Amino acid sequence: MRLGIDLGTTRTVVAAADRGNYPVISFQSPTGDMRTWYPSVVGARPGDKPVFALEAESRYGQPGWSFMRSFKRYLGDSGPGSRLELAGTQYSTLEIVTEFLRELKVDLLEHSNLDLAADEPLDVFVAVPANANSNQRFITLESFVRAGFRVLGMMNEPSAGGIEFAHRYGSKHSARKEHLVVYDLGGGTFDASVITVKGDSFDVLANEGIARLGGDDFDEILKDMVLDRLGIQAIDSRAEFDILELCRNAKEALNPNSRRVSIDAGQVVPRAGEVSLPVSEFYQRCQPLVEKTIEAVELAVGRALRDYEDPWSEVSALYLVGGSSDLPVVARALRDRYGRRVRRSPYPYAATAIGLAIAADRVKTQRLQERFSRYFGVWREADYGRRITFDPIFPRETPLPVSGQPDLVSIRRYRPAHNLGFFRYLECSRLDSEGRPAGDITPWDTVSFPFDPGLQNQAGDEVEVQRQPAVENHLVEEQYRCGPVGIIEVTIADHTTGFSKSYRLRQG
Repeated sequence: MRLGIDLGTTRTVVAAADRGNYPVISFQSPTGDMRTWYPSVVGARPGDKPVFALEAESRYGQPGWSFMRSFKRYLGDSGPGSRLELAGTQYSTLEIVTEFLRELKVDLLEHSNLDLAADEPLDVFVAVPANANSNQRFITLESFVRAGFRVLGMMNEPSAGGIEFAHRYGSKHSARKEHLVVYDLGGGTFDASVITVKGDSFDVLANEGIARLGGDDFDEILKDMVLDRLGIQAIDSRAEFDILELCRNAKEALNPNSRRVSIDAGQVVPRAGEVSLPVSEFYQRCQPLVEKTIEAVELAVGRALRDYEDPWSEVSALYLVGGSSDLPVVARALRDRYGRRVRRSPYPYAATAIGLAIAADRVKTQRLQERFSRYFGVWREADYGRRITFDPIFPRETPLPVSGQPDLVSIRRYRPAHNLGFFRYLECSRLDSEGRPAGDITPWDTVSFPFDPGLQNQAGDEVEVQRQPAVENHLVEEQYRCGPVGIIEVTIADHTTGFSKSYRLRQG
């Protein structure tokens, strides 16, 4: 069985590849209803093992339970050893995601409408946000493998949306205009991608994203409005979780004709009753976030189509995917700006999963060219240590290898001047006019490498860095490798002594 799985911030969606059709899988909720999504939530009581998804949902409202929703948001800030705390116990991020996916695998068999044999292997295509760093890509990929899925490949979420668009509309969209802009507003992140679509060939020209902007932020706005109306300054974490759930449900019930939004706060706050708010006021508070997404769209289009006098004249559609793009204020703001170019997927919450299922079905015939969404590089000394410069190992929008092609390789060679080298890696969204990191900056691992052969068996942090003329004739090579899913590895080798070390680079 081949599946597309969109591990979402608030909801995970699964689509199957079934003889040219790509149905979205339904799950039986704790109340017995069938829903086309799977809750991305984990719950626990002090001292007990955590429970996930449907079982966690069944514990809502029970005393002593704590819950963590939107754990995917932590992946952008996590390494494989990073810890999350729930009900007084710490768990590794990798452990939480892996156990959630193991539960998903069980529920696909026991609580879904998927016709699946108990021992049938599940071949999956998965996705990450376009701006996901190597760490998030590694954790996602490793978690699926540890959970027992066979991973066919990984792509960026808006790229999957582009595949769903091409499948749904085919030659119906403008044959003259090959460029598609995907506007992907999910529960936790926003991505805009400019994609050239030619049949089964997809070339991502540019990505622009906002790591922490999505439906969760709209929920927070509505929660703050409710608490303001009630005159409440602070609530405990459990009450906040419950209020946010009520706000999310109320937000998702809005339609273009809604005039008020109502939240029954009395379910959480005794004697609070129902809070009714003008939808116009809620939308007004959401507008700055929507404007930020439009700015990101303009940046992506400006870079991808900079050779055209009127870049938007080359765009066939601005395609809205992601569950949060269903919020009426989003479509209204985009149509005010881009007019008839705006198209919303008939199933915005499921478009990514459907695109992934199509990719799983056509894994041998479909071609997708992804690109780096950020600069990745390392700080280096220049002018004999008098100044520090940034060396972009993989510049932004460097094409990633297509599946089946050799890894992308970047090499640096030099002769060292010190006994020990410290390599301070980082990732950034842009460079300033002097080539220095700017915008969204994320520090990565600091790697130490001994140029002095006598230090090869010592920990680098125990050694003082000193100039050492004896190593100045050594030839050192750094080789950086990146595969189709964007995970970076480096091998540093002293060719004079034959000593080398390899590292998988992670966020620090």
